[in-house]
Amino acid sequence: MKSATHLQALVKSRSWDKEILLWAGSEKSLQQALGTDTFIVLDLLDLFDPSSLPLDEDATRDQLRERLRSRLKEIHSGPDNRAILVVKSIGLLARYSVGLTVFYDWFVSSFTLVILLLEGGQETTEWPEEVRCESNRLLKYFSEPGMVKEVFTTNG
Repeated sequence: MKSATHLQALVKSRSWDKEILLWAGSEKSLQQALGTDTFIVLDLLDLFDPSSLPLDEDATRDQLRERLRSRLKEIHSGPDNRAILVVKSIGLLARYSVGLTVFYDWFVSSFTLVILLLEGGQETTEWPEEVRCESNRLLKYFSEPGMVKEVFTTNG
């Protein structure tokens, strides 16, 4: 894992190269690492309407992919408008086997950067009792080849 200082240097670089990164730490520590750079926060839970949830896993996966794709296409970027996207509730990507392809296909470029937020034990989301977030399992999942390019943390 790399440190917040390494992340700061990467964010300040002139362009990015299809960068999807993982931040293992709190949202507050990520905000501190990003400093004055502006970023967009996307909570994947916001892509669902609680009053009309899909009936099965396949429908959930399809809805998550479609709504994520639509949201990513709405974010405009370019040389004068670089975009850093911080993605929360990333366990949904693993749980429904969505992976990161949608980010590679519809968002990341030389002017966009995705940072997946893995808060671990400090996570403030109030999951139902039957749901458990296993940070180490998610870290391993997103660190597999073809997923995130690098993993950063406050203590790297």
